[in-house]
Amino acid sequence: MTLSEILREHSSALVALSGGTDSMTLLAAFVKEGLPVCAATIRSEFTPPDEATRAEHFARRLGVNWRVIDVSVLSEERLQFNPPDRCYICKKLIMTKILEAADGKTVCDGTHADDAAEERPGRKALTELGIVSPFTLAGIGKKEIISLAKELGVPVIPSSSCLATRIPFGEEITEDSLKKIAEAESFLREKGITGMLRVRLSSGRAVIETENNEKARAELYADDLKTIGFSTIAFREYKTGGGNSWNRIEQ
Repeated sequence: MTLSEILREHSSALVALSGGTDSMTLLAAFVKEGLPVCAATIRSEFTPPDEATRAEHFARRLGVNWRVIDVSVLSEERLQFNPPDRCYICKKLIMTKILEAADGKTVCDGTHADDAAEERPGRKALTELGIVSPFTLAGIGKKEIISLAKELGVPVIPSSSCLATRIPFGEEITEDSLKKIAEAESFLREKGITGMLRVRLSSGRAVIETENNEKARAELYADDLKTIGFSTIAFREYKTGGGNSWNRIEQ
């Protein structure tokens, strides 16, 4: 089936709008088809602070009814201890909240065909909850989404991920550590660092990951970053999938 056919099959939908390119493109595709659609965004300790703002501005621009759903993911004790199935637990929690707000509408998300080739524990939760992923069903991957985004006037931004992925499994996740990560990433963005960016944290020690051409510039701000509260800081090139293999920083 084509994307258009799939969207029409699931009209009167609610899009789980993260504020990333994938979900924004999905929402824009619904609007282009002239289908009834609304959107909701989760705001939690795990979400980068700018995502909800971006999601709101985009939904308003399209004239789509949008709401934010505040969820305290750290109130789920299992997530505080950062187990290997963290993504599954978190996804199940937040998508359940979106389903509760959907009022019977079909909930759709921006998961795409390329995600199937990667280790994505959260996909199990989507399947269990009956969340529809139109891009996956249409066999559309990231490259096609970027092309569609440009066609629909959707901003193409570097992919992000929840802040919890910056902390190695088994190490406690605290609100303080998440705030430090978010502050450091926001600071570097404000200083003009572009492309992929991750601030990974373990036991107070930070590793700043950027694209190779931005590494030297990021290093200029090492002293500023230390004032955020990191005991030591290292810099390295960002590698795709780094969050999946992220282990404790060596002593």
